[in-house]
Amino acid sequence: MNAPGAAVAPVVVLLAAGEGRRFGGVKQLAELAGEPMCRYVAMQLLELYRPLVVVTGAHAEAVERALHGLPLETVRNADWRQGLGSSIARGAQHVLQCHGSSTSMLACLADQPLTGSGHFRHMLARHREVPEQLLATRHGEVTGPPVLFPGDCLPELATWTDRRGARALLEREAARLERLDIPEHPDVDTLEDLARVRKRLQGRSPE
Repeated sequence: MNAPGAAVAPVVVLLAAGEGRRFGGVKQLAELAGEPMCRYVAMQLLELYRPLVVVTGAHAEAVERALHGLPLETVRNADWRQGLGSSIARGAQHVLQCHGSSTSMLACLADQPLTGSGHFRHMLARHREVPEQLLATRHGEVTGPPVLFPGDCLPELATWTDRRGARALLEREAARLERLDIPEHPDVDTLEDLARVRKRLQGRSPE
C-alpha cells in the first residue's frame, strides 16, 4: 500500500478518439516520419517504459490497426462524440479498474507529435519530487496536455463529461497546479499544422 503523498509511477493514457473534423480527415493516421501519427506518438510514450493505454473512438478500427504490434492496451470510448472529457473519463476508468486505485495518470494527445519523450521524462521526474501536484504543459499563454494527474484525481475524472477536457479541473485545482514549459506548439489541428510539423521533424535530432 502506498503512503499518502507517495509518488506512484503513472500509467500513460494516449487519447486518440477524435473525429478530426477540423483537420478534414483521420488525423490520427496522418503520416509522420513514415508512421501514422498515432503510432509515432505511441512509440515516443513507450520509451518511458510505463504501461500505455490508448483510448480510441472515431475511426477506432483504423487507429487500432495502425497501433498493431505495439506493447500497449486499447480501450474504446463509445461516447467519443461527447468530446475530450469523455475520453479522459474512459482512460481514467480503465486505469482505476486495471492498474490500481492509487495510480497516477499521464494524459497525452495523439495529435502532439512535437512534445518529445524528453518532456514526458521531465514530467515523470517532477512527479517523483512533488507527487501531490498536478503537472500541466505550458506553451506561451496556453496551459494544457500533456497533464499528469495524481491518483486522487482519477475517481472524479472517471465520471468526467466536460467537452473541453480537464480544463475546469485544472482551474479549480490551481493551488496545486504546476506548469512545465515546452518550447514548441505541439498540436496538429489543421493540414497547415501537419506541414509545419513534418518540416520541423526533418531537422530534429534524435532525443
